[in-house]
Amino acid sequence: MPISNRTIFTDVDFLPNSKFKLIGEYAGKKLLLVGRTKAYGDPIVATSQTDEPCEEDLYACDLYELMKCSHEPVKVTGGI
Repeated sequence: MPISNRTIFTDVDFLPNSKFKLIGEYAGKKLLLVGRTKAYGDPIVATSQTDEPCEEDLYACDLYELMKCSHEPVKVTGGI
């Protein structure tokens, strides 16, 4: 299970590991769409350092919270 904090997201529909979608970059890492909230469809993301995110322990977070609270720029280049 690559999402290490999955249990705290009780209201999220996570994508299957093979369906994680590259949507941009954050702090020099790949930004992946890993799920959406059930209520509003807000994007849940994780960062990956390799081309094989299914082999990493990923930490999920809400994209909008990441953009609001981060000191690093968030570049979204793909459709979310």
